[in-house]
Amino acid sequence: NLIIILMSLLLISCSDSDELAGLNFDRNTFEKNRALWEVNKISNYKFSQVYSSLSIGSQPELTSIVLNNELDTIFVQSKFVSVNSMGELTYFGTVEDIYQYIENKAEQLEIEINSSQNIMKGAAIEITYDEVLHYPTEIKCSGYYDKPLLGGLSINIVFSDFEVNPQQDSN
Repeated sequence: NLIIILMSLLLISCSDSDELAGLNFDRNTFEKNRALWEVNKISNYKFSQVYSSLSIGSQPELTSIVLNNELDTIFVQSKFVSVNSMGELTYFGTVEDIYQYIENKAEQLEIEINSSQNIMKGAAIEITYDEVLHYPTEIKCSGYYDKPLLGGLSINIVFSDFEVNPQQDSN
């Protein structure tokens, strides 16, 4: 009985380690939601976003206003935060920019994980989608390393307050 228990524990620990290796990213769900977003043909909308990571901390909440599928305006929500340049911040102008970021991040992480010089053994990209309009509402990116690493991959991006501009889109 003791041997069976030890073998079970060994198998469980191996499977946990295997789950942390490689890229954990549900590409099928990503592609499905991206296609459903595109079918909606929403070209005029606004949304808020907050980007945070271990390496830079949390950024102020930003709001993007999109007209004809192009970023028209982006601004900082807080009166108490001074930003000299939007170039200091990580932000997304449109929902397509968000989807492109996810696609690029997945490709970048695959390359990093498979590089012989990289200390990252695996990573995860977890995405929550709006059930009606199919835009991402949250993105979490995490890196897995053989040894503890200060400032390793840990990104959380939240998208909220999405509104379609009713004067310009009839969807």
